[in-house]
Amino acid sequence: AKMERLGILTGADLRARPLPFLREHFGKAGNWYYRISRGIDERAVQPHRPRKSLGTEDTFLSDIFDLETARAEVETLAAKVWRQASDRHLHARTVTLKVKYADFQQITRSRTLSVPLSSSAELEGLSIALLDPLFPTRKGIRLLGVTVSTLSAPDETEPAEARQLSLF
Repeated sequence: AKMERLGILTGADLRARPLPFLREHFGKAGNWYYRISRGIDERAVQPHRPRKSLGTEDTFLSDIFDLETARAEVETLAAKVWRQASDRHLHARTVTLKVKYADFQQITRSRTLSVPLSSSAELEGLSIALLDPLFPTRKGIRLLGVTVSTLSAPDETEPAEARQLSLF
């Protein structure tokens, strides 16, 4: 609200203000606004963050209209995602199917389990269960994707965001 009153609505507006102006109106924070609006940031980069999902998708040369072809594609994608998760020693509880139609409308369908997926076959089965209700379709399918999330390492009994932390 204060920036708006001063006519600062965009990053370019902020960058146009001189340092003394920013210090006068924002105190110590004025120094920070001055530097950050010019791309000067000395904070350490945090390149490694915990992965929240794993997935893969495929765009088709010709649109898919039949269920059997779509199922075969989803099975292939699910097997690939399972290998990615296994290679990283990650377990997943949520499966998401992404569908993009020829008109570029995109939908997703997800299912979250109470326990992590136990096999590639289970992931494939869940992915197909999310796909089947979308057929028959009049619109051709341009892209299919399978993603897993709510990830945990094998030694974790539940995902980090669901774990109760001790107060003492």
